[in-house]
Amino acid sequence: MTPEKTKHSAIDPELAKLRSEIHKIAKDVKGQFGLYLKHLESGKEMAIDADKIFPLGSVFKIPVMMEVYRQASEGLVSLDEKLKLEPRYYCIGSGILQYLSPGLELTVRDLITLMIIATDNTASEMLWKRVGIQRVNMLMRELGLHKTSIYLPWREGFLLTMGVGPYKELSVQEAARTWKGLSDHDRMRILSQIDSEFANLSVDEFRNKYEALYGFKEEKKFKQQREYDQVFDNLSTPREIGHLLEKILKGEAVSKDASEHMLALLMRNLQPSSLPQFLSDDVMVAARSGVTAGTVNNAGIIFVTSKSHVVLCVFFKRLEEKDPEKAQAAEARIARLVCDHFSRVK
Repeated sequence: MTPEKTKHSAIDPELAKLRSEIHKIAKDVKGQFGLYLKHLESGKEMAIDADKIFPLGSVFKIPVMMEVYRQASEGLVSLDEKLKLEPRYYCIGSGILQYLSPGLELTVRDLITLMIIATDNTASEMLWKRVGIQRVNMLMRELGLHKTSIYLPWREGFLLTMGVGPYKELSVQEAARTWKGLSDHDRMRILSQIDSEFANLSVDEFRNKYEALYGFKEEKKFKQQREYDQVFDNLSTPREIGHLLEKILKGEAVSKDASEHMLALLMRNLQPSSLPQFLSDDVMVAARSGVTAGTVNNAGIIFVTSKSHVVLCVFFKRLEEKDPEKAQAAEARIARLVCDHFSRVK
């Protein structure tokens, strides 16, 4: 972990002590660690490798949600518009829509709810293709987030890790290395080809092929999949995701009304996040987690009190096979340390 300057740390020995305690927890997990925190009311910040790039897992759904609300605010999309569930949208992994029948119609508002609260991959696929795959990245650049790269819908991502597309004859390492060296234009061309070629793939066949490779519970996944997941995923940094959460909390993400809706959804997230695990039941947390092979991320806002809020992004990558559970426990312990520390800040 590379030392970084921490705002106020030179004049705040208590913040320096907190940093040291966080390091002690993180070093017990074998992998690369990054953290960004900001106490909104005092402006105090801490950054530990906060500008390193990490695979996001389902944390990517925050920028997708933000772009959908942006387009709704400009009249490009209506939250009441209905989208039809079709074979080309079905995605395995998280979510309930993959088990429902084609032809079902859901509003954009419903799909946002499913994407965030139930981390539904099919919902994110439908929304992302409605607003435009490249448009999410364009919003990130407009917000000044130059290290964030949100370009890979998970349906196409899953298919890539199953060996479809141009890399089926390559080893995992060769495929990952080749993909990493491509331009955004070439990547979009390949994703478009996969979308077109597999538009009529039934979800049952999709799931069966995946489980034949990785097992019903993905028990055969880790060693092979970790190399894929470090590359075939959306990317960002703890600091840049933290900045998005800060905008949501301050009412600056699209609009005050949109920010309130986004915050409410993040507070009702049904996918377990590590951040509140060791916190008191009366401490509210708005969070989004992201877990893939070798990656465990948690990004959230801790409501220390009604007048004290901490943005906390804790990311781990390149974990060993037995370490994801350790990483989740470490992130929960770090959240408790951070909450306790700022509960004492006037």
